[in-house]
Amino acid sequence: MTLPRRLLLLVLLAPAFPARAASPSIEEKAAQLLIVSVDAADISAATAAARAGLGGVQLQWGSYSLEQTRRLTETLQAAASLPLFIGVDYEGGSVYVPTTLGLLELPTNMMLGAAADENNTATLFYLAGKELRRAGINMAFGPVLDVNTNPRNPIIGIRSFGSDPAEAARLGGAVINGLKAAGVIAVAKHFPGHGAAGQDSHKTLPEIAVSSAELYASHLPPFRAAAALGVPAIMTAHILYPALDGRNPATLSTAVIGGLLRGGLGYDGLVMTDSLDMSAITSRRSIRKAAAAALKAGADILLIGKGDFRAAVREIAAQVHAGVISEERLDEAYGRVLAAKRAAGLFSRTEEQSPFDKAYLDITRALSRKGLTLVRGGGQLPLPKGAKVAVIIFAPQRFAANAISLYRVLLENGYAASQYFFDIGVKPAEARKVLAAAAGADALVIGSFQWAAGQNVTQRETINALLGSGKPAVLLSLMNPYDLAGYPGASCALALYGMTAPSMEAAGEALAGLLAPEGKLPIVLPSPR
Repeated sequence: MTLPRRLLLLVLLAPAFPARAASPSIEEKAAQLLIVSVDAADISAATAAARAGLGGVQLQWGSYSLEQTRRLTETLQAAASLPLFIGVDYEGGSVYVPTTLGLLELPTNMMLGAAADENNTATLFYLAGKELRRAGINMAFGPVLDVNTNPRNPIIGIRSFGSDPAEAARLGGAVINGLKAAGVIAVAKHFPGHGAAGQDSHKTLPEIAVSSAELYASHLPPFRAAAALGVPAIMTAHILYPALDGRNPATLSTAVIGGLLRGGLGYDGLVMTDSLDMSAITSRRSIRKAAAAALKAGADILLIGKGDFRAAVREIAAQVHAGVISEERLDEAYGRVLAAKRAAGLFSRTEEQSPFDKAYLDITRALSRKGLTLVRGGGQLPLPKGAKVAVIIFAPQRFAANAISLYRVLLENGYAASQYFFDIGVKPAEARKVLAAAAGADALVIGSFQWAAGQNVTQRETINALLGSGKPAVLLSLMNPYDLAGYPGASCALALYGMTAPSMEAAGEALAGLLAPEGKLPIVLPSPR
């Protein structure tokens, strides 16, 4: 027998949560979809909402220490019936001041666009994400993927990486990977693009009268790339796009959410609204009505700002009971919210006590360390303590977050490490960047990536150029060890057999002298060519 989708979702999710969440009411499910804004100076209303089943909070900026912010988030989580999403607008320098919530000061996205350094951008957001987690924050409303094509845009501007869709996609992916590596939920925004707007959606409902062709060419590429990268959440824009929907802003549009984002981009993660207390929405309908309309249109998480939490729950429940919103749509959104919380480790306090999970992680790490194989010479291991090390990794972008595991081990063990991440197809301009990065280092750690028999020619040529530079170098075969035949100049080579976070961590430990590789090659390698 095939269960209806909404029942199947609840059956699959029920064992993972407390008994009261196994058979939640319509009201309880609706509550989990809502995020309210919280002023850290007065958290009483948010605490009461958390006790009533609220899904999450958005912290408003204020001059608090990291410790004060942590106490605030712990108080809210302690009150919650299920773990809360705790989010902030953490997108770059223009949005907050250095003292805000005790968090690190970030450069603006446009400055990052000018620097055009995705490796340092990923590293920056990894470190920033670790600070967020220290503060008890698990969700960042960023990166901003809007391509700023209108020089007079009153609200995006330097919040954007720039006017080049490919660069916005590249740097936005770096932010996503950095946050992902730190265990923070990234929320890419504002779909399908706010960069051509001439008005501020906080004050009115902008209309962007671009053609479908221009939208696809200039504004959607960063979101398409983020969706392919598996960004956990995408936030919609309060903007009217007549080419897509002549009546409803994107946040309330089935054509935009269900048709373009779900259907066109194939995105199956969380869809989140921008704050529904902005004038683009409230000038036309109440917050509670907007929340229900956004859910019906396909949104999963409803930011209601300073709106009335209980009124929004009542409105959604009433529309579900009346059949205006199907219970299947509610269950779909509720299922995505709980799955995202589980994926982000928000239930980890319970899960960390599970002997199965602990054993799984311990065994995974042990096998990664035991399988790490020294294929050629060990003269370069460990790297000299305190050395300036350039870690240069070639791999598909989706592995960038895992690469940070190696960088972290070196950094924590006293090395002056810099990380550089490049795709396996190396363009001439990138090859020059690679050689420039190597020139200033004392030692090189180079990662080669090959799926099967065919090695990318430009990757091989670039790595061989690095190996011929005269710098002490360790070559890492990140995936298929057959690629080592293409590097006869590598006097020291390690095989990882897969670019996982534990395998990269193990490689970092070998480089730092914390472990001696003991794996054995399970294949016969051809002679170097």
